[in-house]
Amino acid sequence: MPPVTTFLRRVLNRSTTETNAARDSAYPEAEEAAVAAEISAAGPVIAIHGMPGESAIMEAPSPTFTDTSSIDSGKMPLEATTEKEQVVVQEEEAEESQLQQQQLPRNAGFLRSFSNVVCIIIGTGCLQIPYAFAKTGWIGIVIVVVSAFIGGYTGILTIRCLYYRGAENRLHSFPQIGRAAFGKWGQYATQFFNYLYSLGTTCLYIILSGQFIYQLVSTLGVTVTQKVWMVIVAVVIWLPVAVLKEMSEAAIMAIFGLLASIVVIVVATVMSLVRPYTAMYPNLPPPQHDVAIGIGVPVALSSIVFSYSGSVVYPHVEASMRRPKQWPMVIGSSMMFCAACYLLIGVAGYWAYGDQVVSPVLDSIPTGAPATVAKIMITAHVIIAAPIMLLSFYLEVEKQWNITAERLGKKREFTIRLVYRSIVVAVVCGISLAIPYFSDFLSLISSIACVTMYAILPVVCYLKLYGHRIAPWYEKIWMGFVLVVGAVASIWGSIDAIKNLIKDAQG
Repeated sequence: MPPVTTFLRRVLNRSTTETNAARDSAYPEAEEAAVAAEISAAGPVIAIHGMPGESAIMEAPSPTFTDTSSIDSGKMPLEATTEKEQVVVQEEEAEESQLQQQQLPRNAGFLRSFSNVVCIIIGTGCLQIPYAFAKTGWIGIVIVVVSAFIGGYTGILTIRCLYYRGAENRLHSFPQIGRAAFGKWGQYATQFFNYLYSLGTTCLYIILSGQFIYQLVSTLGVTVTQKVWMVIVAVVIWLPVAVLKEMSEAAIMAIFGLLASIVVIVVATVMSLVRPYTAMYPNLPPPQHDVAIGIGVPVALSSIVFSYSGSVVYPHVEASMRRPKQWPMVIGSSMMFCAACYLLIGVAGYWAYGDQVVSPVLDSIPTGAPATVAKIMITAHVIIAAPIMLLSFYLEVEKQWNITAERLGKKREFTIRLVYRSIVVAVVCGISLAIPYFSDFLSLISSIACVTMYAILPVVCYLKLYGHRIAPWYEKIWMGFVLVVGAVASIWGSIDAIKNLIKDAQG
């Protein structure tokens, strides 16, 4: 069996020898694409890329195919063998030509991109990790680490799918990946999961922010209701999304959101270590700790997987990067950072409170100034993360409908963008206020949409676009494992959410 380092190297930067030169690099830059085009014009070559920054050119004879039926359609996506396929290709090329006219500048560095990804991923999910450990026992540590590897791997596959036709014909979003892989129905299905996750998570952020603010100010004698605070939060979310045009402009917000998350994790960890359950309740029996609780693994797996979800913003973050070849480093370091944070707060919380820990863990630590500061910071983080989540939705809609200053003029483009973004925020806020039991209903939707976007769609679309023969046998085993984890997390998460909905309906 190949060593681990060889496997990771092939996962991050697989060197291919396919005859289609447009797919020789998963993360090419404009200058390298131009050089490759010149070399291609001079003679048949194959470009081989190793680790980021390495490149080599080796001569190879042009292959001759006599039986096109034996060609893997996933290996040669640009060749259409029927009239229907030719029409589809022409439609996609026309759409891509239109989208290329609205390319946004790549001006985001490593830190901006890292902050955008982490700000979306880490969110309120860190507060439920100790409770997940209470469901699984100490084996939850393994689940957190494995989930981080899955998130990093599928994040790389997602961006590779964007480049399956080369740099000049880069796709722009998950729905386009779905269309390229499975046609229009694939696009519709991917749009459903994508938009459901983006807008549904924003609804959840509004609910949580309103709830946190109401809890904080009610102790001060303020009588404003939770729904009023939710409306105020929606207005605060609307301000940046009405002004920001691209993902790189949200860098300052993302960095602040990252710092807020760090403060929350540090406060919760320190308070758990300083004031554990035995110190708070010395007269009660100590909490129980288990090595592994098999029955709780599926439900906890769903919660932990949800804590790593953020794939809807990956195409837009990578599109804003100055050096897109750094994407594996960005997603890898983001997942490692989130895993470290989750392990820190999870281990501390479970050690301190054991099976008595609740979700969120802030309700387990002693009340006082530290807990108040943590709630303020997590509220700030949620309010910051919501515009970034919405921005990914807005960018896809604007690309699809060609809402650009070049076509409409600066004033008209800004007016249209402001109006429809405002309408979306108003609708999202209205849904958050109107639907009863919405948080549990959203948990059901998240179990389906988030896990599908996190684990299932990237693998399935990648295999469809590139063909199963591109992956070595041991990576195929890993892909199968990822799909199983995604299915288990989705099914058990849905079952748990349905049980909570039934409890709510029964009062």
